[in-house]
Amino acid sequence: MWGDLGIVIWDCTLRLNARFAKARRETKLHLMKTLMTCLTAQRWPFLAAIASALILGGAYFFQYVLGYDPCALCYDQRHIHQAVIGVGLIGGLALTQKPVQPYAMWICLIIGAIFVYSAGFAFWHAGIEYDWWEGPSTCTAGANVNLSTADLLSVLDGGGPVVLCDEAAWTLLGISMAGYNALMSAGLAIASVFIGIKRR
Repeated sequence: MWGDLGIVIWDCTLRLNARFAKARRETKLHLMKTLMTCLTAQRWPFLAAIASALILGGAYFFQYVLGYDPCALCYDQRHIHQAVIGVGLIGGLALTQKPVQPYAMWICLIIGAIFVYSAGFAFWHAGIEYDWWEGPSTCTAGANVNLSTADLLSVLDGGGPVVLCDEAAWTLLGISMAGYNALMSAGLAIASVFIGIKRR
């Protein structure tokens, strides 16, 4: 009797596992279909703007909440993401008009080009932090840093330290913030090109 009961329990367990596995597969397929429906060339400019806004939000969080002051190259990287936000919002609004919709691919490719520049610039900055190559003489420790009178007065008045470009203020798994920016920007660049060409 106990043997038959064990067989029944085992059979029920297998059936439940099969149903759960099927439900998980169906959920994944539904999520993929929903994601692919959202990722169109007409919608991507807005999504790219949101992605850059989140990256900027993370940078501001590190600066104003965690106290990591940015260097000059960090500010330059922020300006690139601000450009993505501007192009994304303008392009996204323009694509709501039917006469502009045939140009969705080109708007996505423009955004992709900005992300490529962002990835390259961030990778260059990360390389400076890892001592792979030299950085600009105006903000690296190995050079005579030329500070303006305004910079010196700001430091003396407690306006914040002079942050060097070749010193990573924060790392995770050996990757600096510039390194993560390079990785995220590269991924967004690939997504921009793929969506612009394949999801028109």
